[in-house]
Amino acid sequence: MNKRLYRSRTKRTLSGVCGGLEDYFNIDVTIIRLVWVLITIMSGGFPGIVAYVIAVFIIPEEPVGYYNSDMNKNNADYEIDKDEENK
Repeated sequence: MNKRLYRSRTKRTLSGVCGGLEDYFNIDVTIIRLVWVLITIMSGGFPGIVAYVIAVFIIPEEPVGYYNSDMNKNNADYEIDKDEENK
């Protein structure tokens, strides 16, 4: 399955850009938000805000049901791992 970048419907504070990056890169969303804030502050504020607004318009929103199908797959993997630990 191809990995796609979407704005998250479930892990959003403003519009889901950082939550989508978290899903795509598999990095904690808090780290992504902190890095984004640091870059925004260090660049004088304006470039980071403009980049976020551009990302809101460019990155499509996650399709309905996309997260649930991934969760079911991840939960199935978790159950398999859990069963292997008990052996």
